Amino acid sequence: MKRLKLYYLISLLFVTILALTACKDSDHMDRLKEASYVPQSNTQSKESDQNNSAVSLKPKPLQEDDFTISYRSEQFTKSTNIKDLIAMWGYGEGFESSNNGFISGNGEFRRWNLSYPGYGKPEIRFVVLSKIELEGEDLVDGESYLVAASIESPKITTRRGLKIGDTLEETLQIYGQPDSVTNGRLTYSKNGLHLCIHWDTSTRKIDNIFIEYNMEKSIKEQPYVNLLEEDGQIALNMEQYSIQEKQSFDTSLAGWKNVRFVSTLKNEENHSFIQAQFFLTENGKEDYENKVLYQFPEFYGNTGRMIDKVKAVAFKDLNQDGRTDIVIIADYITGVNKNGVETRPVAGVYFQKKDNKYTTLPELDKEINQTEHNRTLNNVIQYVSKQRINVN
Repeated sequence: MKRLKLYYLISLLFVTILALTACKDSDHMDRLKEASYVPQSNTQSKESDQNNSAVSLKPKPLQEDDFTISYRSEQFTKSTNIKDLIAMWGYGEGFESSNNGFISGNGEFRRWNLSYPGYGKPEIRFVVLSKIELEGEDLVDGESYLVAASIESPKITTRRGLKIGDTLEETLQIYGQPDSVTNGRLTYSKNGLHLCIHWDTSTRKIDNIFIEYNMEKSIKEQPYVNLLEEDGQIALNMEQYSIQEKQSFDTSLAGWKNVRFVSTLKNEENHSFIQAQFFLTENGKEDYENKVLYQFPEFYGNTGRMIDKVKAVAFKDLNQDGRTDIVIIADYITGVNKNGVETRPVAGVYFQKKDNKYTTLPELDKEINQTEHNRTLNNVIQYVSKQRINVN
C-alpha cells in the first residue's frame, strides 16, 4: 500500500514537472517568435527609413562657392580675368580654324569661347563676351568677361563632386530639388549664378554641366531682338526661340492664305521660365522661320508654368463664325524625380477675329483646365463647342 502511494506521488510529481516544462517551453517559443518578429520589423523599418532619407535628404543650401570650377589646379569664378586665363594657357588648340571661337555677334559685342585643351575634344569651354574695338584697321577683342563655363569631361567635377556620367538620382541627392527644370536640364540658382545640369533623357545620366556667371549681363549687352523689316515682316532671331517642328504646320487661314503655323519654345539660355510662343510665317520659303507675319498673343499655359513641350495643335471653327480657331495643348513641368521630369497638360484656345488676327479668352481657358477638359484635342473641342462664344 505504501509502495502504491509512493508510486502515485512519484507519477504525480513527474506529470507536474512535465507540465511546467511544457509551459516553460511554450513561453520560450512564444518569446522566440516575438524575438524573431520584432527585430525583423525593426530592420525593415530602419531600411525603409534609410531608403526614404536617401531620397528625401535635403542638401545644404547653395552658396556662391558652389559655382566655382577647378581645372588644372586653377579656380574660376564670376570675376575670372580673361586676359589672365589666356596668359596661362593660350587660346587652345584649333582656335583659328574654329573661327576664333566665334559664337555670335551684333556689331558691338562678340560672343566666343575658349576651349581646352583644344576645340576638337574639349574638357572645358569658357564662354566669353568681348566689346569689339578698332585697332588701326583691325577689329579686336576689347574689354572681356566670363559669361559661362561648360564642363564636358568626367575628369572635372563641381564643387560638390558631381560629374559627367552621374545619374539624375545622384544629382538630386547632391543638390536637392532644382529652381527650374526642363525635360533635359535642371537649373540651380543663387544671386544671379546658375548651375545648369543637362542629362540624357534616355539614360538619365548627366552629359553636360553648364555654369552661368554673367549670362544676364551678356544678354543685355548683346540682346536677342526681333527686327521689323520694311515690308512689315518680323525678322525673327532664332537664338531666342527653338522651333517645335512636329507641331508646326502649313495651313490656310482666313485672311492669311497659305502660311505656316510655327510652334516654338523660348530658348533656355534666357533663364526665365521656358514658355511657348506661336507665329504665322511665310510658307514655301527655305528661311520661313525668319519671315514672321504674325505673332500670337501670350499662350494661357505660360502663366506661372515651365513648358516642357508643345504636345498637340488643331485648327477648327469652334464657335461657328466661319473663321478658323486654334486649339493648343502643351505639357508643363510639375517637378522632377530620379526617372526624369513630371508633367501635366495645359490647354489654350486662340479665336480668330473679324480682322483675321487672334485673341484669347483667359476665363474660358481657365475653365477648360480647371475642369480637366484639357487631356486631348477632342476634350477641348467638345467642351468649347458647347459654349456661346462671340469675338469681334
